[in-house]
Amino acid sequence: MALIKVHLDRTVAAVRAALPEDEVAEFNAAMETTHADEWRQIFERWFHRAVLQEAGLLADIKAGVSHATGDGIPFDEAFPGYRERWEREQGLRAA
Repeated sequence: MALIKVHLDRTVAAVRAALPEDEVAEFNAAMETTHADEWRQIFERWFHRAVLQEAGLLADIKAGVSHATGDGIPFDEAFPGYRERWEREQGLRAA
């Protein structure tokens, strides 16, 4: 079986081109105001968002549509009670 390779353009220009117009200004602001130590992390977050957008998956993810394949089981079934513990922990951190 041959390995399928995909080349993704990891440039600021490519991210701008893939994002919807209403998010480009937010991306530009994030890139211009980010400290040099955090630049790579911020770029990666926006890069992943742009890749998902270009693949047509971002709208589905936001809408809760799953593209999972295979013999997976629901998260709540695999880890009973975890979601409640996580929400409780998030509430404590926010307080």
